Amino acid sequence: MKKNLFLLSSVMVVSLLLTACLSRDEETVAEPVESTEQTPTEEQSTPDEGESTEPTEPSGTLTQSDGQNYELYVQDGYELTAEEPNKDVLYVADNTAVFMRVETFPLDEADYDFVADTMKQTLAAVNPDQEPVEVTDFDHDATTQSTVFNVPSSEGTVTGIVYELENLIVRLTIFDDSTVNATDDFMAMGKTIKAIQ
Repeated sequence: MKKNLFLLSSVMVVSLLLTACLSRDEETVAEPVESTEQTPTEEQSTPDEGESTEPTEPSGTLTQSDGQNYELYVQDGYELTAEEPNKDVLYVADNTAVFMRVETFPLDEADYDFVADTMKQTLAAVNPDQEPVEVTDFDHDATTQSTVFNVPSSEGTVTGIVYELENLIVRLTIFDDSTVNATDDFMAMGKTIKAIQ
C-alpha cells in the first residue's frame, strides 16, 4: 500500500513539474508569434510604396505632328492639325475657337530666354490693359526649365507656356473660353510632347 501511495505521489509531482515546464514553454513560444504577426504589416507597406512610383500612362492617342518633329497624346474630343510651317493647332473638336498653338524648336537652334520673352509679348498683345500673371504650379518632371504666364481675355484666359526638354524647346499658347475651361486638358496633353528620335 505504501508503495502504491509513493508511486501515485511521484506521478503527481512529475505531472505538476511537466505542466509548469509546458506553461513556460508556451509563454516563450507566444512572444515570437506576436513579432511574426507584425512582419506581414511591414511587408505590405513595401508594395504600396512601389506602386506610387510607377508612372501613369498618358490618356489619349499617340499622334505625330505632320510638320514638326514631335509627338504627343491627343485626348478624345480634341484634334491636332498643322496651322502653318512650324506651328500646329490642337483644338476642341466641337469648338475650334478653343485651341492650343504648339511650336517646337530644336535645342541647338533656339534660345530659351528669347522664346520665353516672345511668349510674354504675345500675352501682352492679347490684353494691353492687363499685366500677364506668372503661374507657379506647372509641374512637368521632364523639363529642365519652364516659364508659364496667363492673362484674361474677353472670352476667357490665354496661357503661355515655354519649357525645355533634353533636346527640344516647346512653346504652347492656350486660348480658352470661360464656357469650355479646357486649359487643364491642354496642359496635360502639352506635357506629353516628346521629340521624335
